[in-house]
Amino acid sequence: MATTLIATAPPSTAQALHQALADAPGGAYPLLEAALGWHELRPSGWHRTDAPARATAVAHTATEVAATRLASLLSTLTWASVAPAGAGWRVEVPVGSYHRITRALTGAWRSREHVLATPGRSMDAHQAAVGLWRMALLVGSPELHPGALAVRVGSPATAQTLVVAARRLGLAALTDGPCDGRHAVRLLGRDQVHQLLGEATARR
Repeated sequence: MATTLIATAPPSTAQALHQALADAPGGAYPLLEAALGWHELRPSGWHRTDAPARATAVAHTATEVAATRLASLLSTLTWASVAPAGAGWRVEVPVGSYHRITRALTGAWRSREHVLATPGRSMDAHQAAVGLWRMALLVGSPELHPGALAVRVGSPATAQTLVVAARRLGLAALTDGPCDGRHAVRLLGRDQVHQLLGEATARR
């Protein structure tokens, strides 16, 4: 999935935002955050590892900061590295660990509804929601306008997860139907956008 810089911001501002997202603390659920990135960015044929190389790609990203963030989150499971791949970047893990890693990411992704549904004002659920949105902002083709923010993701499951995660943060997100295979998730209102970006970058 392609990642673009924020279209309406100066390049330096967009770059600074992406770097701040990539540098933010991992939070209580780093593997869940990684799982969203993996779900969006895993290569075709990801369930097969028939290459003789010592390392194989678990994800392809358009930007180095997104790849670096994902590799850092995966360090809770294994050694992971970032390598250039054409116009983008590969997040690589050892071939011998690949199936264990993808099973862990699959399990984390499947647990998202349970984690976000934790009753009451759970700090863990709050941190999980922040982490999901942080990764979405890194990989989901973000668009930022005055008083509005949107990310475009590749599956309805990811879009609905972001709507639920926003609700855990006290925010109201809306999702559009698919357009060119992408699903937009939108936040409207300066206060909502400011809160989300502040929490996602840990710079409120």
